[in-house]
Amino acid sequence: MSATPVSNRRPDATDERILRLLVRNARASYRDLGAAVGLSANAVAQRMRRLEAEGVLRGYTAVLEPSRQAALSALVHLRVAADADADACEAALAAVPAVVEVLDLAGSVDYEVRLECATQQELYAAVQAVRLAPGVTGLETRTVLRHVLDRRDRHA
Repeated sequence: MSATPVSNRRPDATDERILRLLVRNARASYRDLGAAVGLSANAVAQRMRRLEAEGVLRGYTAVLEPSRQAALSALVHLRVAADADADACEAALAAVPAVVEVLDLAGSVDYEVRLECATQQELYAAVQAVRLAPGVTGLETRTVLRHVLDRRDRHA
């Protein structure tokens, strides 16, 4: 994995306002962002390029209508050998198309992996692929029954 550049510089109040606006609408134009924060489109573009270069702004995303998303979601808790190659394990997890999120955890579980699948067969194949990741010594799979809350979706 390549390291993201990290800067000791903290985003200022204007940067923070731009970032909040982007969380609400990642497709906002430089002109619209500039109008909202009192800057020119060029000034906003320069700030966003700097925030990207510093690793503060890491990407843009699309939020899908829940009814169009995968029919099955599951959380897989992985235990990994202490001497396992973390980069190799993480790369193998990232290569599984149904894996949508991987969290490195502290405690008795080493990773939590979120799977999203269209069918039961796809879920089975994804769990089997996760099981074969280098260093995995055990796993527990929990099927998600329903989504109760997700505060990360600020597009509502």
